[in-house]
Amino acid sequence: MLMKILKRLAQGGSYSNKSVAKELGIDESLVEQMIIQLEQLKYIEKDGMNNLSGSCGSSCAGCSTKGSCCSNNIEINIWRITEKGKKAIA
Repeated sequence: MLMKILKRLAQGGSYSNKSVAKELGIDESLVEQMIIQLEQLKYIEKDGMNNLSGSCGSSCAGCSTKGSCCSNNIEINIWRITEKGKKAIA
């Protein structure tokens, strides 16, 4: 299941833990736990633009999700697949 979530993250785009849980037929809390585990295993890492909450700054200028995330006043985490993660799903 970890690799399924890693592959989903590698697809890019925006998503919620809830939508990933629905796609995979598992509980949202399990998705959250697995994302933490993927980070601990060094398959993913937080991008430098994390924890944006209601205010897009100049760092968001090139972001494809700028219009949808910054106007909703929600916490956003942006994940990057590490080289180790890329090798795991290759």
